[in-house]
Amino acid sequence: MVIASIRPSTVDGIKQLAKKICRERNITHTEALEAASRQAGYENFVHAKRRLVWAGAPQDFPVYLSVHWRAPRARNGKPKHDGPRAGREILCVNLARALPQIVAKHRVSYGRGLHGFRMEYEDHLEHRTDVKGQDEARNALLTAARSLRFMEATGLQPVSTQRYYDLLRKLENMPGRDHESQWFDPATEDYVFLDEPYAAALENHSAERQHWLERNGLQMIAPEWEGIYYPGACLPRLIGHDVALLQHVASVLAKIQPVTEPETWPHETGLCGDDFVSPKRQADAKPRRPRPGPSWREHKGATPYGGAAGVPSRWRPTKPMPLHLHQQLGPLMQKLCSGFSWRVSQKLGNARSQLEDWSIMEHKHQHEDAVYDLYYGGSSTSICNTDAERLAALTAARAIVERGYDDCKPRRGLLVVLDAAIDEIKKH
Repeated sequence: MVIASIRPSTVDGIKQLAKKICRERNITHTEALEAASRQAGYENFVHAKRRLVWAGAPQDFPVYLSVHWRAPRARNGKPKHDGPRAGREILCVNLARALPQIVAKHRVSYGRGLHGFRMEYEDHLEHRTDVKGQDEARNALLTAARSLRFMEATGLQPVSTQRYYDLLRKLENMPGRDHESQWFDPATEDYVFLDEPYAAALENHSAERQHWLERNGLQMIAPEWEGIYYPGACLPRLIGHDVALLQHVASVLAKIQPVTEPETWPHETGLCGDDFVSPKRQADAKPRRPRPGPSWREHKGATPYGGAAGVPSRWRPTKPMPLHLHQQLGPLMQKLCSGFSWRVSQKLGNARSQLEDWSIMEHKHQHEDAVYDLYYGGSSTSICNTDAERLAALTAARAIVERGYDDCKPRRGLLVVLDAAIDEIKKH
């Protein structure tokens, strides 16, 4: 056989080929390994070993969880405890499948134990905001790990759509419920309600709860599993109408190993506010965006306000709108509280709240008593009852915004909302 036609598919095969190349070309064994690896389709021998060994090994998918923390302070501004004042904790969890296969990116923050986290990359869940203290950070990491183990074992996904919220709304009246979370099975589209009350509360409502479940045609199973919220103090219960699904979930949960805090924390404390770059992001050579935070400078006619670590600032027009125009605009926005689709109503409500924030920041120092009831409260304002009344109020509100604020991104965003409402009225 001609050596050039050989394409080994194992590490041992590459080594055997290297011996032949070494004899044929009279080169060192190291050089022959490199040549054999390139002939097999790899960059070098190290690359070949990594790819071939990984391909034959059990598939582990490490996921890194990170939380930034700052030590709480007393009223005098001094730290409550001695030791580090801030840091960043990391916990690595090895999963059987890739993280996006365990939980969809857009559903991460809906899961019990994952509130506040985001999928920063395929192998990294990052807590958006700072928590108070190192202990709270580590507890958040362990709770998030239990949530990932729950989803990995069961295949359930956190509920994030109105359809399931409507189906599960009746469970809000279940006696003794606490620390509940809502899940669904993508394969069957059935739901599972996970309830994790304290032991005493569960015992006190036992009979009442059982009667309520029977009246509503629901079943409850107690899995042999530690739970997500507070292992040892709370008792998890699976509730739903599909007994087979509940039994399946309970059986796989019984096989999960408990998530316990290690005696020695396995990863270093980094700097609070640093941008942890996960191994897969590094391997893919994709730079990451910094964690969001507050802005401090004006930009193109807009001024930032609010924001915190992990939370970007909001923006308002730098030049204030005169108070008398706010006094005209406030009642108009109060009148526009009905007669629109849910989507437009939400946008108008947000715009109204935004305008209240702007008016207070613009005029509270000069007219403190006059600004707090402009957009909510104050004298009673009649509500628009017809499309003609709504269109007139929207047109007047739009004209006031254009007159009162200079052109900038926040003003343009406000006009987009008013234009969307006007378009909806005209299409009726």
